[in-house]
Formats: sequence, C-alpha cells, structure tokens
Amino acid sequence: MCGIAGQLGIHGRPVSQNVIARMTAQLTHRGPDGDGLHVDGCIGLGHRRLSIIDLEAGKQPLCNEDGSIWITFNGEIYNYRELRERLIGLGHQFRTHSDTETIVHAYEQWGTDCLQLLRGMFAFAIWDGPLQQLLLARDRLGIKPLVYCHTAESVSFASELQALRVLPDFPDRIDLAAVDAFLHYQYIPAPHTIYADVRKLEPAHFLVIRCDGTTTGPQRYWKLTFNPDNSLTDLQWEERLTEALREAVATHLVSDVPFGAFLSGGIDSSLVVSAMSELLDQPVQAFCIGHPREDFDERRWARHAVETCRAEFIDQVIDEDALSLVPDLVRHYGEPFADSSALPTYFVSRLASHHVKMVLSGDGGDELFAGYHAYPAILWEHRPHPSLYRRSKKQLADLARTVGLWPANTSPEDSKYRRTTPLDPVQRGDLWRPEHRDLFAKTRAEFHDRFAAAHQPHLLNTLQAFDVENFIPYDNLSKVDIASMFHGLEVRVPLLDHQFVETCARVPLHLKLSPLDSAGYPTQPPAETTGKWLLKRLARKRFGEDFVDRPK
Repeated sequence: MCGIAGQLGIHGRPVSQNVIARMTAQLTHRGPDGDGLHVDGCIGLGHRRLSIIDLEAGKQPLCNEDGSIWITFNGEIYNYRELRERLIGLGHQFRTHSDTETIVHAYEQWGTDCLQLLRGMFAFAIWDGPLQQLLLARDRLGIKPLVYCHTAESVSFASELQALRVLPDFPDRIDLAAVDAFLHYQYIPAPHTIYADVRKLEPAHFLVIRCDGTTTGPQRYWKLTFNPDNSLTDLQWEERLTEALREAVATHLVSDVPFGAFLSGGIDSSLVVSAMSELLDQPVQAFCIGHPREDFDERRWARHAVETCRAEFIDQVIDEDALSLVPDLVRHYGEPFADSSALPTYFVSRLASHHVKMVLSGDGGDELFAGYHAYPAILWEHRPHPSLYRRSKKQLADLARTVGLWPANTSPEDSKYRRTTPLDPVQRGDLWRPEHRDLFAKTRAEFHDRFAAAHQPHLLNTLQAFDVENFIPYDNLSKVDIASMFHGLEVRVPLLDHQFVETCARVPLHLKLSPLDSAGYPTQPPAETTGKWLLKRLARKRFGEDFVDRPK
C-alpha cells in the first residue's frame, strides 16, 4: 500500500526530476516508510512506500533484469506467490520476493492480459521502454485510486489529486457538470473529477499512452455479471458461502507486519473478524469507534462479537471537534465529497494506525446481499401485477396518463435516480444560476447511461450492479482509502475480493431478500422484507438471534 505519481513527456519531452519529487512528496502520508524516483528522459516515476510485504527488498520504482520495464505500484497482489512460481517455470528470474516484481514479469510475459491473472487491489503504472509506452491500470472493484491528466505536452498521474496540483501547468479549470454530479450523488463519479481536464481511471480499466500522445483505452478488462444459481439447496449455498468467505479472508491475511480489523458491530465486519479468528492462532485486534450519544453507539454489539470470537477489543469514543479536521480532509480528497461517515472512518483509521499497519474491513456486504432499504422499496414499486383487477387498474392508469389525467409513470431507473440523492431538483435548482440549469439534464442523461450499463436480467441484480459499479468505488472505497492512507494505514476488503464477489453474484435472489415470489419480487411491503438473508443466517449461527435481529 503506497502512493504513486509520475509523468510521461509527449514526443520525447524530458521530465523534470524536481517535478516528480514534488508530486511524490505530496503523498508522504500514504507511504511513510520510504520513497523512490526513476527519471530517464521522457519518463518519470515516483513512489512513497508503506512496507507490508518483503520489507527490505520491495523498494520502488522497480524494474526487470535489464532495466527496460519499470513499475510504480500501489496495492497488494494476493496470489503473487502462485504467479511467481508460474513465471519462474517460464524462465523469469526474480531479485525480490515482493508482489511488485511479480507484476513486472507478468507484464513481460502476457502484456495487458496479465490484468486478468492478478487477484488483489491495485493501481499501477508500467513504463515499457522497448515499446515506448506507459500503461496505467486499476483493480476490478476500484479499491485503489488513480487520477491522471493528459495535455499536449505530457500525461501525469497520481494516487491523489493533490499530487497533480503541484504541476507547473496544472489544468485547474472547474468542471461545472462534475459540481452538479456532486450535488446529486454527494460524490463525483469516474471518469470525472472536479477539474475538467483531469480524469479518474475507472475500476477494471487500463489505459495505454504512447510517446507520440496517442492512446489505447481506457479499456475495460472485467465486468461483473449476476447469474443466480438455483441448482443448490439453501444449505449448500450456506456451506459454499462460508467456505468462500473463509478463503477470501485467508487470502487477505498475507502480510509481513502486524494487522487487525475494523469492527463496527454490524454483521459484515463481525463475520470478517470471526473468519480471521478461526484462521489465526493469536487474538484479532479489533478496532471500534463509539459515539458519545448512547442511541448512536453500537459498541455493545461490537463487544459481543469480540467476546464470541475471543478477539481483543480496542475502542475509542469520538470526543473532539470534528469540524477542525475538515480542512485536512478536504485537501486529501482534493474535490467535493459529502459522505458524513468519512469522519468516523478517519477516527477508526487513526486509532488502528497506533497499533498496526494493516486492517481488514467488512465493506461490500450491503451491496452484494441487498442490505439497503432501497432494494425492496424499488422492487415493491415495480412488482408485476398478476391479478386481473390490478392489471385492469394499471391499464386504466396508463390510459389516463396519455391524456394527462394521471401522474407520469416512473420506471425502475427513475426510482433509483430519486434514491441516489438527498436533494430534490428544486433544492438543487436553488443552488444554480438560471444559465446553468442545463446541467440537470446532463447529470440525468449520464445517470441513464450508468443505469443501462448495469443492466442485468433481474431488477434486483441491476440495482446491485449499479451500486457495485458506482457507489462502492466512488463513495465507499474512496472514503476508506483517503481516511486510512491519511494515517499510513492499509485497509483490505475481503468481501470485495473479485472471486468472492463473483461467488456472491451467483447467490439466488431469495437468499438475499426474503420473502420473494416466484418472479423474485417482495410479497410483503419493504419494512417487512429482510435483506442480507444468507449473511444473517451465517451471523445468527455465530452470534445469536439478538445480535442479528436488533434494530439498526
């Protein structure tokens, strides 16, 4: 886990070592254990290191045997040992035991196809000297960030926007469409940033830039498809998910430094701590933040999980003026971001960083197992109408709409659009001058494209896919990355391991939401529908009925 930065000069334009050094220095918090630069003619790569694997020999930027291919890498590759043995069998020679060098040789062997073989979280840049091209790549779920700007003279990239802002020719023109997107979502979704000429590389994409300035991509290399498997019994699915969770957690425990876990007291983080406790010989250090208001404080349930798992409970109550932190957080996010849970994430990251250098978290469970209220609510709004009476009523309403006697019908997309914002259009409109109201249409049109791109055969899976491709990377994971790396802490998310995610995409609908009819729609109003059904079944066996069935 690190911070990366760099620049490619177009048409052989030389890169300034001083500029690369200044960019890299802006990321010191992400890598307090050391730094490195590689500047050679038109290419410059910078790196700040947080040492987790191969503490002595894994320094970056790192190259292959003859120095023709260089990499600066942020993240962890969990299957690097298996890939390393495979590459050695193919004749590659290794100088370190780091996962970083494995990527270099995998790229040598398979080019951009190596991305299909990497299991982990990553954002990296590879300079290919023989081909005179730069490869930028990002992991499948968007766990690690990567931003870049492409001008006539250069392409610059970094882990955070603040590293690009030190560029002498930084293009700082504000993108008003991105501002409106922020006002709608409370975050700015990729590929946009707050700056019109700076882009986020989207998850599961790569971009190749050649010395003459031409590019290939951004190109997608992976896409999640939901294909529920109803051939297994509920019990078989319970066993399959239990093993998949255990395997994902075990994979994420590869480390040469002390580690622990975030524990909110919720189902997802508690199941991760439980799996860790079963795999490790020593008690898991579980970090929890409490709230001074008892009705907001869930430490009671976190303590219950810790006692059940025989873990070590390390907690802290938020008792300081959170507003004093806002200027620093704003600088690190580099653009508007309004998820209020950024503050508790900051506090729990700070607490954990005093004890360990790496933690596991439970992010992803709500999206993968339909834990949000919006899922049954939208399904309930758009459930089929099987009875003759209800079909006739719908037909009469449709006829009335054609002559303006009944409100316009909403689509599932409309319902989701309403639920992705805390502001209604009137409130948003009050913030804009009249000449900018056309931005509303742009935000809505782009939402349409995102919703269409997330289409799955069943509406529930479409809603899940939308959140996996948008809310998870641009809100949830962005929040966790910035808050944790602020304190030089690595956070791993086993529930968002792509192999575990692909398993979850096969889980039948009725094991996510219950009760459902044969078409996969709720038979009861949303308040009486249970989400995360299968995860709750696992948690109920581990932590008891009261733990699972308590009010949120």
